[in-house]
Amino acid sequence: GCTGLTSVTIPDSVTSIGEWAFGSCTGLTSVTIGNSVRTISYSAFDSCKGLTSVTIPDSVTSIGAEAFYGCTGLTSVTIGNGLTSIGQWAFEDCTGLTSVTIPDSVTSIGEDAFSGCTELIDANTDANGYYIIGSWLLGYYGEGGDVVIPDSVTSIGDGAFYGCTDLTSVTIPDSVTSIGDGAFYGCTGLTSVTIPDSVTYFGYGAFSNCTGLTSVTFGNGMTSICGNAFSNCTGLTSVTIRDSVTSIGSEAFENCSNLTLTVTENSYAHTYAVNNHIPFVLAQESPDPSYIPGDLDGDEVVTDDDAIWLLMYTFFPDEYPIDDPDAYDFDGDGSVTDDDAIWLLMYTFFPEEYPIA
Repeated sequence: GCTGLTSVTIPDSVTSIGEWAFGSCTGLTSVTIGNSVRTISYSAFDSCKGLTSVTIPDSVTSIGAEAFYGCTGLTSVTIGNGLTSIGQWAFEDCTGLTSVTIPDSVTSIGEDAFSGCTELIDANTDANGYYIIGSWLLGYYGEGGDVVIPDSVTSIGDGAFYGCTDLTSVTIPDSVTSIGDGAFYGCTGLTSVTIPDSVTYFGYGAFSNCTGLTSVTFGNGMTSICGNAFSNCTGLTSVTIRDSVTSIGSEAFENCSNLTLTVTENSYAHTYAVNNHIPFVLAQESPDPSYIPGDLDGDEVVTDDDAIWLLMYTFFPDEYPIDDPDAYDFDGDGSVTDDDAIWLLMYTFFPEEYPIA
């Protein structure tokens, strides 16, 4: 509350700016942060209304909650490449802020970090209502309906679509790697969601209270599902969880009384379903789309060479291996013999009379 303080230079000997260190210093117009500072703590510059610009050096890795809350005179923020996290409400109600650059090093932006920054929101919201800074989708001000998130987005921020009841479907591109806490909380009109393989992080309560949601399919990149992820999704009937998932948080499916999980046998999700008394079905393995029945030599066509391969298998199985011998018992006598090799040869001439699949 040093209202008479107008300028401060933080020396290189300082590694952390403490909580409320310059809070409510309303006369402060200039601050130089030394290159040894790693942390800017909670409310460190809260309500410094005279501050107009800030440069965060590369040394800073964390900006705490409410660090620059209510700095209404702040117009631009330059963030160094060392920053990894921006706390909740860090720049909330910085109503004059028009420019901020978020480097690729940032992996976490807290809820409402830039809430109330009216000038910044206006400057960074496109014609479709997407509020994007850098590669972060921080909010949505569109009309709802069927939403397709732009390919430029890599992270969907905390609460980005919070309470968007008019949202009916969302397409998440392969560019997205993380979905923040409460990102789609209370989107009651949303009915189904497919999470692409690119997504590896899925935040707390991400789809909580989406009462219209009926089905969710996770991609193969997901390793953990945070707590309350789908709590109170009362309409949810189907969720497919891949075997890449190794942890599921507390009450992830709380009050989803109609839910059936689709899981891989002996996977973490399978054990989770059993231990939590959630109905489940076991996923069926998808066939290899490149597989051609009878193509033993891998040349993508069935010829007499494949029949010769099958014949050689009956004599030299180690030198002429086949993945699924039972699939080549064409005559159904319980074993693979030269008769099956002849059957495969006849298929190359008369496929309808000698079917192999």
